Amino acid sequence: MRDTVHEPAAGLLGGREAAILEELLEVFWRTGAPVGSRTLAERHPLGACSATIRHVFAGLERDGYLNQPHTSAGRMPTSKAMQWWLQRQSLPRPLADEAEAQRLERALRDAADEATLWQRASEFLSDLSHQVGLVAVRPWRDAGLKELRFFRLSGRRVLAVLVAADGRARERVNLVPEPYTQAELDAAGNYFNQRFSGWTLSRIRRELLLRVEEERAAYNALLKRVLVLAHCGVLELEGAGEVYYQGTGHLAVALEGEKLGEALERLSQKERWLRLLTGMDEDEADTVEWDAGGLGPRCWMRVRVALRDEALSELALITANSSEGALGILGPTRMEYPRALAAVALVRDTCNRILEGETA
Repeated sequence: MRDTVHEPAAGLLGGREAAILEELLEVFWRTGAPVGSRTLAERHPLGACSATIRHVFAGLERDGYLNQPHTSAGRMPTSKAMQWWLQRQSLPRPLADEAEAQRLERALRDAADEATLWQRASEFLSDLSHQVGLVAVRPWRDAGLKELRFFRLSGRRVLAVLVAADGRARERVNLVPEPYTQAELDAAGNYFNQRFSGWTLSRIRRELLLRVEEERAAYNALLKRVLVLAHCGVLELEGAGEVYYQGTGHLAVALEGEKLGEALERLSQKERWLRLLTGMDEDEADTVEWDAGGLGPRCWMRVRVALRDEALSELALITANSSEGALGILGPTRMEYPRALAAVALVRDTCNRILEGETA
């Protein structure tokens, strides 16, 4: 694990304080309510009495790990306590729920295209965590054409599959202006593979326009193929990236009124979330990061407790990089981190496996 949080106090908790705080967090995540000393005394593995636990509570509250909503209430963990817990964890493992894992696998494998896959991935992240599920697909670099194929679907729907010279693939489904046979679509794909292999998409677009304008009479067949491409959008696949999110209603539990409105407005800013999900600064003092080591090049998972944006300061963000960008969960700083981390690991690993053509 590579931990980028620098919090000296986190390592100063004694064994008893650490054990009590960890127990309190476990109860709090399960109930969402303040935790009293009697509750912990009944389950504490060290056998501490209520008076001892109250004494530890006072110290933890003084050091900023706990707060007390009112005098007669139990204690609630602060963002500092959540961060302390995260620092102590090893690399999060996928959610151990076989039924959910199989349901996710089926839903993603049945997706007609990548956009649907990412939309379903964000839905699952939201469903599994009861928070906002987010997926960011980073901009597709125009590395040059390796292979282009078209597939006739129902009616006038055509699936375009483009593989770039760097091995990355993109899919797009669109309606074409008239029905085409599979043979016509094969001819269109073959034309581009034979004549434009290795060319960038921007260069292909310029060349096609030039050829059509110069010898319009000789390019009736090509014009049809250009129309197919234009309507499938395959020559525009090197777009600016996409962000998919589901479950914004869950924010209403953590935020109210003006803050909720501001948070929802922030979610509509695609560029902001592309940067935040795929490029949270590695050296930020409030970020915890795990490296997966041998599981893949720069395979990481990160958590930032309390985002810096004032409108999002009561929220935390869990992210993990994927083969096409990053995905994660946005929720209150006091979200159930163990389940949220496991959900992100499950969805990330399943998406990567499917996109790389591996079986379950």
